[in-house]
Amino acid sequence: MAEGKHRGWRLAGALAALSALVLGCQSAEPRRPTTSGAGLDEGPTRWLMLPEEEHQYRRLRTTREVVDFIEEFWRRRDPEPDKPGNPFAKTFYERVEAADRLYSEGGTRGSLTDRGRALVLLGPPPVLRYGQKKVPAWNPGRPGAPPAVQTQTLPQETWIYPFPELPPALQQLILDEEGPVAEITLVFTADPRSTDLIEGEKYLKMAARAAVQR
Repeated sequence: MAEGKHRGWRLAGALAALSALVLGCQSAEPRRPTTSGAGLDEGPTRWLMLPEEEHQYRRLRTTREVVDFIEEFWRRRDPEPDKPGNPFAKTFYERVEAADRLYSEGGTRGSLTDRGRALVLLGPPPVLRYGQKKVPAWNPGRPGAPPAVQTQTLPQETWIYPFPELPPALQQLILDEEGPVAEITLVFTADPRSTDLIEGEKYLKMAARAAVQR
């Protein structure tokens, strides 16, 4: 009974994708099932996918292959694979829910925005700062006149994570690639209409790699 519950919980993350896969099963010729924003590479789980996993996922053709891939995808990120449940997946979906509430922009769900990605991968920042920075701005000028380089003030939002508060696996990756650091920072534009990541992409990629347990 416990094993049945355990397997059922692991399959929960696949249910959304499977609902869109039924059409693919109706064809006599196997093909990669189509999804409508429910696939691992289309929703917020895209932030967790490593390049090699994305390549493998796009080569899948049958529903069975997709189910097996999804089970293995979450198993690789389970810190306690021999116990029921998956603490990593639970935290991930809690962060997705929080990101959807906090960071939606226009027609984009919050967990698919840059700040949503950061929240999903690193959690809420212990330190949050707002400021402004002058950056070059291209001014074409009047017709026939030479273009000019001016400056504009860009509002910024900075997320700061002290190094000791990062997950151990992420700490090790940073040490291996950069050496000792006191903190890591992510910098976003603070335009209320669209907030884009402008610094710290490498740490989000590291966080996705650090999530893999095996």
